[in-house]
Amino acid sequence: MQQPITSIKSPGYQRRKFARAILARHSSKPLPTSRPDAIRVVCVSDTHNKQPELPTGDILIHAGDLTENGSFDEVQAGLTWLSSQPHPFKFLIAGNHDVLLDEAFLQKHPERRYGSFKTKEDLDWGDPWTPRYGISAFQYPPSTGETHWRHHLQLHRHRPHNGNPRPPKLYLDRRDIHQAGCPHLLSCISHFRPRLHVFGHIHVAPGRQDVVLDHVRQAHDQVQIGWGGWDTLVVMALLVLWAKVKRVLVRSNLKERTTTFVNASAVRGRNNDMVHEPIVVEI
Repeated sequence: MQQPITSIKSPGYQRRKFARAILARHSSKPLPTSRPDAIRVVCVSDTHNKQPELPTGDILIHAGDLTENGSFDEVQAGLTWLSSQPHPFKFLIAGNHDVLLDEAFLQKHPERRYGSFKTKEDLDWGDPWTPRYGISAFQYPPSTGETHWRHHLQLHRHRPHNGNPRPPKLYLDRRDIHQAGCPHLLSCISHFRPRLHVFGHIHVAPGRQDVVLDHVRQAHDQVQIGWGGWDTLVVMALLVLWAKVKRVLVRSNLKERTTTFVNASAVRGRNNDMVHEPIVVEI
């Protein structure tokens, strides 16, 4: 009797398996993520017109989809709510639902122009862009992803944090078996290695992940995405070996720069029920 298929191995499965095994043998040591004089960063995203109670902190980051439809009344209500919060510094990043704030989109889709309220000149934006999916604001063609992110992150290269409504590939971006993040965004983040990267968009994958984006991790990620082959695995293994040899010869126990990924999505489900608490990061 024929046995049912219990798993499907996609192309590159063995390479991805070996990459995970090699990474598991790499003992990178992240820097401590907090200290006594730490700055408290409160992260929230995808509130979709909800106004949850927010923890106290020094910085408040709302990483996209403040509204559901992006109308004038919704945006005004969201801005009024954010402005009433006690945090000394606030950053609002527009999401694909916040169509009122994307003039280029509204010129192409005037039926989505619910009002003429303009406030983006007064806001510290971050990057609202996501790969094109359906008809929404702040989207770029997937084929131009690498050029798009090289340009935008180069503009913000001196900032210790970055915000974007969509996740990078592989990090807090899983929807069922599909990882919906942008590989080009991940490539640029790996190059600049910000201390904190906050996003949302994928409601089912909230959380926090602290990662050392060194050369070993970058090679691992290239294999997982499908950009690296067996030669990348060889390089990855040599890098791990060299790191171990250097640690013995130099007797170094230095900790490395950490990047904290935060998916701060607050809602979940078709009715956008408020399920997830805001995430606080101390840096």
